[in-house]
Amino acid sequence: MKKAMDLIAELANEPLRYLTPENFSLTALAKSDFAKGLHMDTLIITWIIMLVVLIFCVCVSKRFSAAPGKIQVAFEFLYSFFDNLADGLGGKRVKKYLPWVISFFIFITISNLWGLLPAFKIEGWHLVLSMPPTRDISTTLALAILSFCSFQIIGYKEGGVKYLLHYFHPLPSILPGFPTPIRWIIAPPLAVFFIILNLVEEIARVVSLTMRLMGNILGEHIVMGIMIGLIYVAYALAPDAFVSFLFGLGVNIFPFALLFMGVLTGVVQGFVFTILTLSYIGSAINFEEE
Repeated sequence: MKKAMDLIAELANEPLRYLTPENFSLTALAKSDFAKGLHMDTLIITWIIMLVVLIFCVCVSKRFSAAPGKIQVAFEFLYSFFDNLADGLGGKRVKKYLPWVISFFIFITISNLWGLLPAFKIEGWHLVLSMPPTRDISTTLALAILSFCSFQIIGYKEGGVKYLLHYFHPLPSILPGFPTPIRWIIAPPLAVFFIILNLVEEIARVVSLTMRLMGNILGEHIVMGIMIGLIYVAYALAPDAFVSFLFGLGVNIFPFALLFMGVLTGVVQGFVFTILTLSYIGSAINFEEE
């Protein structure tokens, strides 16, 4: 009996052997198989980008002056672009949220372009620090949830409790067309139906923002990798010197075309996500006009 109790105690204490400071260090975590599930490379790259953006914005803001330099002109152009878009979405009520919206664009664009940096992999750590965090659905989903929460909070802040009534839309506009007795009978089931329908629409926005950004960035890198691999294979299998020379030109020129495509895709997808967020904020502020 004593031996059985000792065995049970030993088995019970077995997990405690792994509760040591060494096993909870960042090094051990990055090297563990558990790191694969945590997407440690995405987390580390995201932290690096946030730190770079923060330092860059703080340094640039201190140099703003009446005689703008090139960086200040670029920021002013960016702000004026979104400012013009906000004019058609609600004017001053939308413009006061532009700093929040533009921060989406800066972070997402830099994250998209991160994948154009040279490959950097730490062997044994399960870390590939050259992949854009926006190719990971965990990042794009987090950004989409942030966007969703922002326009819900802004809508409630600007419209109060009335904003919540838009989930019943278009029930208030169709009920007056029914006679009074029927109106009270059909109102409850229609209210539940329209609430579910509007909630599905809101969830669809989150899914759309998530999948569009992740799919475009991931797809772009897959296509770029395949195209570069194919041109190198074709160069290696070229039958004669002249064809080999042509493929050699392609090997040296084609990657620059893919690089341009990567920059264009990264910037455009940053604009798309940001403009959609801005339009959702505008619709939340102007919900009474819908």
